[in-house]
Amino acid sequence: MDRFEEFWKAYPSRNPHANPKKPAHTAFLRAIKRGATADALIKAAQGYAQYVKAHSVKSMYVAMATTFLNQDRYDQYEDQKKLVTMEDILNGN
Repeated sequence: MDRFEEFWKAYPSRNPHANPKKPAHTAFLRAIKRGATADALIKAAQGYAQYVKAHSVKSMYVAMATTFLNQDRYDQYEDQKKLVTMEDILNGN
């Protein structure tokens, strides 16, 4: 699987709000040229998705992937610790 596709799959949904894929792909490649690794970007997308879920962030407030990448926001989520959600508590996890 293409590394960007892994990132895209991990990134939290903004549905039904816009999150154009082609500009995100360009931003992904630029982030790698600036020194980020694909693994770090994918891990950060997973961490951000976990944050969005744990804090019940409405889709309209989820950052567009291009913003997340262009503003280096991935630095905040690369080492995201597992956040316990209400769903985890109810399911006994």
